[in-house]
Amino acid sequence: MQIGIVLMLANKIRKILLGLILLLLAVSAFNLIKLLNKEALPIETLKAMSKNVDIEIKNFEVTHETLGRKDWEIKAKSAQIKNKENTIILTDVNVILNADQDRRSTISADSGTINQETNDIQLEGNVKFKADADSFFDRFQKPDGPTQKTDNP
Repeated sequence: MQIGIVLMLANKIRKILLGLILLLLAVSAFNLIKLLNKEALPIETLKAMSKNVDIEIKNFEVTHETLGRKDWEIKAKSAQIKNKENTIILTDVNVILNADQDRRSTISADSGTINQETNDIQLEGNVKFKADADSFFDRFQKPDGPTQKTDNP
């Protein structure tokens, strides 16, 4: 009789453990699906355009990093990708260039075009360039040229 009770308890424990394992698998699957859906782009970010524009992206951002350090970033209010022409048309563009010692230069413009073959970017309309003049011009100073600043009279 005691063996029968022990076997019944063992079966109940197995059923409870099996139920817990199934519950754990269901919760894990739910969390995985939820995580995968978070990483997908929202519908309003990408949309099909007219026949000469393949995709339009709102809040466009591209970053280039080297060993975890951002070298440059391109941000735009929107980007229209034209694969047949190998171009990306940008609106309200900001380009951030990160130099040595965390010195930043920024270029902003109303619009821009990126050539996807050459990776050249052309900016147009209210183009503004901001940089620390000393650090910017130090790059172009000749090694045998003057190293001290001179005051203008």
